[in-house]
Amino acid sequence: MPLRTAATLAFIAAAAGGALYLSQRPTIASGEVMAADLMENLKSHGITKLSCDKDIPIGKAGAVFVCDVAADDGSTAKIQFTMDREGRLASKPLESTGPSRPRVPSSGDPWGN
Repeated sequence: MPLRTAATLAFIAAAAGGALYLSQRPTIASGEVMAADLMENLKSHGITKLSCDKDIPIGKAGAVFVCDVAADDGSTAKIQFTMDREGRLASKPLESTGPSRPRVPSSGDPWGN
């Protein structure tokens, strides 16, 4: 077998081995990045702080992670999010506290006009 053919086969075998190794490792999403993405969507609903699990493992069925949420009315919550394979999110409140102050609309108008 010529040297060039052996080198090509060795390269293919190494690439296949690397791909097999990487396919066995779990995918981990950053909780900070997930929180930032969620915050963009929830900011208009009065959410002021959002922090999620540090590392979020993503498997074949999707991911499940927990976030702590604070709103502008003083309420807080711990919410479990489930993300499916297509990236759709479902939420389930685990615990929460009620508001400690009235929510003022972002317009500054307390009557919401």
